[in-house]
Amino acid sequence: MTRRFAILLALVASLAAPLAAFAQSVYVAAMRGQAGTSNVMSGLYVVNLANGAATFVTPLRAPNGGPVAITGLGVDPVTRAFYGITSNLSPNAPQSLVMLDPQTGSLSVIGHMELPGTDIVFDNAGRLLMWLPSTRQLATVDLKTAHVTPLGPPGPPDAFGGLAVDQGGVPYVTPTGASGTLDTVDLATGEIKTGPQLKGAPFPGAITAMTFTPSGMLLAINSNVGSPAAAKLVAINTSTGAMAEIANLPEDSDAISYAPPPHGMSEILATMSGRTLALLALVVGLVLAIAGMFAVKWMRRR
Repeated sequence: MTRRFAILLALVASLAAPLAAFAQSVYVAAMRGQAGTSNVMSGLYVVNLANGAATFVTPLRAPNGGPVAITGLGVDPVTRAFYGITSNLSPNAPQSLVMLDPQTGSLSVIGHMELPGTDIVFDNAGRLLMWLPSTRQLATVDLKTAHVTPLGPPGPPDAFGGLAVDQGGVPYVTPTGASGTLDTVDLATGEIKTGPQLKGAPFPGAITAMTFTPSGMLLAINSNVGSPAAAKLVAINTSTGAMAEIANLPEDSDAISYAPPPHGMSEILATMSGRTLALLALVVGLVLAIAGMFAVKWMRRR
């Protein structure tokens, strides 16, 4: 029985890793996709926050099969649907709002946006927000038409800017780069309130994207804005602006979003790979077999 129990433990351990990913999944989109595949313009990765490892999931493709450049990523907290915005330099569907399948990488284009954005996020009311670097404004994006509505007065242009919304519904932005400030935006007026000075960035270039985890940690992509661009995953203290490096990210990483876990067991099973489902079946079968053997022995003793 000792050997069987050891096998059971090994199977459970191998199954635990993919299941644990549902507890806290952080997705990153990189412009150049998987290393060595120059024909892939954008690839999707899952980041393990425990060790910082980024695992390649799938290339991201336009409906015509061509490559795209994703520059912003957001997950609807209610429907769990993945949305993205493409760069205005994307070879296919430029400057567009898209929906994407995180397992296959296939995209459907919702529409062309009047203004380019650098990052997107859903607020607590379910609205899709986008940062407009050309006018330094927050904007809402219509999920059905891709129409962009700027909020508040315009400001001086910038090339980058990460955007995230905390659990209290407050939007945080980084319009002035990795050496600038971590600002907040009043959703009612669109007014930007200057926050703490950012400090400790591995690269002085830019903060290209941000996301909050359920625990309240603000994660961000810090880029050196090179070609290709080196990128780091960092955590930002919202009170002090201090940054802590977590891990290296794939080159040209430019979008990040936390993804809530699936709603129920059926949804969890639907997102599992064939290998994970096979392991689950083996574990269940082995548990039942061992339980049956114990039951037989117990009956014989009686």
